[in-house]
Amino acid sequence: MKEDLTKLKRSAVRPVVLAVLVALIALPGCREDAPSSGDVDAHEAAAAAPTNRIGIPPSVRQNLGITFVKAEQRAVRSVIRLPGQFEFRPEARRAYNAMLAGRVRLAVEQFQTVAAGDLLFELDSPQWHRVQSGLAEAFKACYCCLPELDAARAAKTENETQIDFLEQRIGRLTGAGSRDVVLEAELSKLQTMAPRLEAEVRAKKADMQSALLAYGVLLNEAQSLSGVKRDQLEKMLEPEEEEPLELLLESEEEESLDELLEPKEDEPLATPFWSTVDRIVVRAETAGVINQVGVTNQGWAETGDLIVETIEPTALRFHADALQTDINLFKDGQPGRIVPPLGGSIDLQDTIDGRIDVGFQAHPEQRTIPIYLVPKGLPRWAKAGVTAYLEVFVDGEEEPVLAIPEAAIVRDGLDKVFFRRDPRDPDRVIRIIADLGASDNRWVEVKSGVRPGDEIVLGGVYPLMLASSTTGETQKGGHFCGPDGTFHEGGDD
Repeated sequence: MKEDLTKLKRSAVRPVVLAVLVALIALPGCREDAPSSGDVDAHEAAAAAPTNRIGIPPSVRQNLGITFVKAEQRAVRSVIRLPGQFEFRPEARRAYNAMLAGRVRLAVEQFQTVAAGDLLFELDSPQWHRVQSGLAEAFKACYCCLPELDAARAAKTENETQIDFLEQRIGRLTGAGSRDVVLEAELSKLQTMAPRLEAEVRAKKADMQSALLAYGVLLNEAQSLSGVKRDQLEKMLEPEEEEPLELLLESEEEESLDELLEPKEDEPLATPFWSTVDRIVVRAETAGVINQVGVTNQGWAETGDLIVETIEPTALRFHADALQTDINLFKDGQPGRIVPPLGGSIDLQDTIDGRIDVGFQAHPEQRTIPIYLVPKGLPRWAKAGVTAYLEVFVDGEEEPVLAIPEAAIVRDGLDKVFFRRDPRDPDRVIRIIADLGASDNRWVEVKSGVRPGDEIVLGGVYPLMLASSTTGETQKGGHFCGPDGTFHEGGDD
């Protein structure tokens, strides 16, 4: 009987020893320090409890390329997405050509940023000097016509004065009952001269008017060639006021041609402003960037040659092409949104809203119709030639729904899942089985499990799915251990 009792005790000890050995072998290996027996029990209890949370510390997010996107309210059912690209609007380009043949002195370089009014180039043209010569001849004609007109007016006035004097004398003599034949003959001679003197005054006026018109035509030509306003070109400068072009453009004192032509004794003649312009100065009309430089510095340019072309980088529009079969779905003024392509460094939600304009001419070979959107503001990624998508909301009455990108959803067996960032712990994500609705092939409606503004995993979603896959077993949580991103089930305590 004593032997039986000993055998019974040995049979009871063996299972206990085996259980202890199994427990020691199964201790977690995520920490270097060996946990106590109480920690082992707590860890096994936590691992056994079902959870859908996964720890993602900052080092793991960086290594796995985990990015987030916010759930948002948007239309899904009535969206038509069109591929397209940014392009410059017609008014974005401004070309500065040579008005006359001449030597060019450049003041800018390619890709240089310029503001309105900045100097672009100077043109030293022999033809411009010939225009100045014509202006000088016309200016001289105006001066010569003035004294001749004054002389004709003086002769007419003197003749009229003598006629009045003689008429008064003859009238007094007639009243006294006498007569002076000599005075009557002189009066008749003066009266005969009056029409001729009147005609001379009119002729001198016509000459003066013709000279002024010719001078004005040449001033208009000079204005077109030089880019300087006519008022500035015909401005008269006193000899001591002659200054360089840059200083004269800032002056506000002016003297009209009529005031100048008034005869003044012992006073030097004033100088017209156009005579001081020895070369044509061209300045930027609008702000922009130098896109092309057509000639070398100090090179010769012919009339009409391109010297400088500027582009305003922000004067962009988005151009997409829709199928002609969908032409009745689009109309001017519909809301549209420019969205960046998936992937890369561009935020998926860095979009541009606006109103579309439907082109008036379709493409017969491609069977498309152009759709344009002119954005009011531009993000940094919007450059000419950058491709993107234009989302057109063809049904303005559709109610927005809560949606997330389809790229954030992955399939795990028969389930579609996505991962929401834990609002209480940004270093954890929550695995959610998707309850989906309508889709536009880029965004999909989510009916439960998400609120507006919640952060959804977009980049790195596939490693999270593999780490939390529940195919064929009970769903368990876990964590990524260390900077290498190794996944372990259960907590990390």
